Amino acid sequence: MKTLSKLTALLFFVLLLAGCGDSGKDDPTPEAATFRVDIQQSGEYEKFFKIITLNGGEFYKTNTQEEMPTLLLDEDLTGTTYSYEGEGVRELRFSATIGFNPTEDAPAEMGLKITVYRNDKLLDETTYTFTEDSDTVQKELTYRAGQ
Repeated sequence: MKTLSKLTALLFFVLLLAGCGDSGKDDPTPEAATFRVDIQQSGEYEKFFKIITLNGGEFYKTNTQEEMPTLLLDEDLTGTTYSYEGEGVRELRFSATIGFNPTEDAPAEMGLKITVYRNDKLLDETTYTFTEDSDTVQKELTYRAGQ
């Protein structure tokens, strides 16, 4: 009976040690960061339809408390430059769907420049060019806080 008690105590001790391992090494909690996304349109952008989204947190117009709409559509993108910022973002996902509006006259060309900052440091700058011959295109960019 004493042997059974000792074996049970030893088994309990081994299970206790195994259960106390640091499971955080395999799946670390990602850091959070402040992301700013600057969007610049050029050319005949009014001849194209556009849908732009930012996901991964709550975004506001830079230096304001005005919330960014869930989707930026043509009526939200009538100017040339826009800037949005989000704090506490673990992963930023940018998506843009661009296509030529067939009711407009060709030729037409537009540029879309996306500049991304993480914690006020330039992270990436990407420029796309679209023409009336471009099929509807979806561009996606993803950035993580801890990389």
